Amino acid sequence: MTRIDGAAPVVPAKATMRFDQDRLGANVGCNGIGGDYRIEGNRLIAGPLMATRMFCEGPVWQQEEAVNALLSAAPELLRSGKTLRLTSGGHILELELI
Repeated sequence: MTRIDGAAPVVPAKATMRFDQDRLGANVGCNGIGGDYRIEGNRLIAGPLMATRMFCEGPVWQQEEAVNALLSAAPELLRSGKTLRLTSGGHILELELI
């Protein structure tokens, strides 16, 4: 993850998202989020999503909530070079593809 709603991740070393064949996993810096996903057109359909329940607060919690809300709202996908942008529900997540 390179940008969450326009800001750099609070914990950049932990801010990751992984896509396997039909499952995704994400971590913004506190809890892990994961679940099944599929692509329909230019939308990512994820869920049901599960998350660990560690206590988090402050900016990392706000970013985690934004990513969880975005993934739950069938975000639109846009790829440009090595950047994948997910947009939905007023949230924007940018990923660097590796």
